Amino acid sequence: MRTKVKLVEGEEYAIRAIRGFREEGHSLNEIYVLAHDDDRTEGLSRLTDTNTIGVMEEGMATAFANLFRSRGDQLRAKMESLGISALEAERYEKELDKGRIMVLVWYEDDTRTFERTDEDLARRREHPEDVAIPPMGGVYMSGPGGTV
Repeated sequence: MRTKVKLVEGEEYAIRAIRGFREEGHSLNEIYVLAHDDDRTEGLSRLTDTNTIGVMEEGMATAFANLFRSRGDQLRAKMESLGISALEAERYEKELDKGRIMVLVWYEDDTRTFERTDEDLARRREHPEDVAIPPMGGVYMSGPGGTV
């Protein structure tokens, strides 16, 4: 498995990063979002129909251990479960602490990934599974009566 990572400043740029990965030929099943705040991660994942890193990716033992870890330790464990080294995960987690959002793609490293035809890419552009960029001021409800 291979991993590509983009760190972005906000939801609008996260959506653009997702579109960029789609234009490269990656399916939404291969794309994950991760933020320091669980509500932000879940909201963005629902909005864009992308994945969050869960039990299937982490494995049962890591998912269970995360119940007892600090948020930073949880985030690093999630990143490492998708092939990011411990050193890189630590660096990325510091960026998430600053409010950035991680958009990553985790995919099979086989010839299909690199042998996409122009026809395949054109078909993806004709039928994008992306959502429209939401209006400024927030993309989902974060709590009682407010948007983020």
